[in-house]
Amino acid sequence: MSATTLEKPAVLGGCWPAHLEAVERSAAWKRVPGAAELRTQGATSFRERGFPSTDDEEWRYTSVENLVKVGFRQSLEPKADALVANTAKMFTFGLEKAPRLVMVDGFFSKELSSLGGLPAGVIACGLAEAMDKHRALVEPRLGKFAKPGMTAFTSLNTALFQDGAFVHVPEGVVVERPLVILHLSHESYLASHPRHLFVLGAGAQISLVEAYASPSCDLYFTNAVTEVDLARGARLQSVRIEAESGNAFHVANTQSRLAEGSLFQHCAAITGAEFFRHDLGSLLAGERAEAQFFGLTIASGKQHIDHHTVIDHAVPNCPSREFYKAILNGRSHVVFNGKVFVREDAQKTDAKQTNKNLLLSDDARVDTKPQLEIFADDVKCTHGATIGPLDEESIYYCRSRGIAPEIARGILTYAFARDVLQHFAIPEVCDWLDKSMVQRLLDAGRTA
Repeated sequence: MSATTLEKPAVLGGCWPAHLEAVERSAAWKRVPGAAELRTQGATSFRERGFPSTDDEEWRYTSVENLVKVGFRQSLEPKADALVANTAKMFTFGLEKAPRLVMVDGFFSKELSSLGGLPAGVIACGLAEAMDKHRALVEPRLGKFAKPGMTAFTSLNTALFQDGAFVHVPEGVVVERPLVILHLSHESYLASHPRHLFVLGAGAQISLVEAYASPSCDLYFTNAVTEVDLARGARLQSVRIEAESGNAFHVANTQSRLAEGSLFQHCAAITGAEFFRHDLGSLLAGERAEAQFFGLTIASGKQHIDHHTVIDHAVPNCPSREFYKAILNGRSHVVFNGKVFVREDAQKTDAKQTNKNLLLSDDARVDTKPQLEIFADDVKCTHGATIGPLDEESIYYCRSRGIAPEIARGILTYAFARDVLQHFAIPEVCDWLDKSMVQRLLDAGRTA
């Protein structure tokens, strides 16, 4: 390093060094069996790197300055009061009789969960319990896909997590009914760091609904990390629903490894949280593995929503599909950064990426950055992005048939969203989202 070059100091934030020190001194550091070394790696990485700034290319359009300023408290135990219990009953997503795993402020709540009816051999429980009772399934995978130093927030999660959700479906088992994993946050200025691990054996199948919600409008921070390991021929269809407080911060990292012939379909419906960032990645490690990412964002006010995706084609003959749409009103800001990486040996790759954005306000903003990095020559890869307002010709067409302008805009806005929503894999959830969002979409179009 030259005399004129200074290394940029790590930005740690006011409360986080104290949280790390407190956890290191407490029994919580070793409360989860086998996690002490992993925690140390996360803490070391975070102290060295700190939080990202907009000087970092991956965070160019997303500032964490407001998040870093807040003095959050650490989530130490679940507090499931009557309000939380009633909220858990409200969020059914059209799956009233489906098994559900409920988490409160990052901790598994056995009292609010109902896991009866799962096939024999299927495990659904808290991650802390799984690390104690199912160590052989957890330890070889935990921290292997979302590695401790992958991002600053992943480092923080690795150092501070105490619980999360664990799901294991054994070889050949097909779970007919979807499993709901409901995360509830309900305390002001509380930070939680749930850690999830989903493991499917060869030929196993399951559908998951991973939902985040709150019974209040409090300001809090959810920092979630999810790791997915799919064996040969396994199929995981996942729907993520973000319906948190409009004052909340939510940062997430989901990383998956797909073996030969497996399928990972991830669908996201994002409507809540003032600040949302999701890093979503898949490593296609076996031939004929397939990744499908679908996303619908409805942003208003001053919401900031950031989707970062990476699909890594490591072997030949693997397809991938990405289809993300966003509807923006007010002064909202949506970011989409999608990267498709095709390695040298990944011949016959078939990858398609599409990002479309509908602006209903002159003050709304979109930054979209589709990327293809291709090192093989026999591939079929496409990407595209659009940003714009409602089509005036379509509005005119509706008006010529007697439809009022404000209603026409509402209908067209709803149709724009429905185009991606129809790809969501769980019919009951798709219907629930359709019904819960239809009035909001119609109103958004009318007020444009």
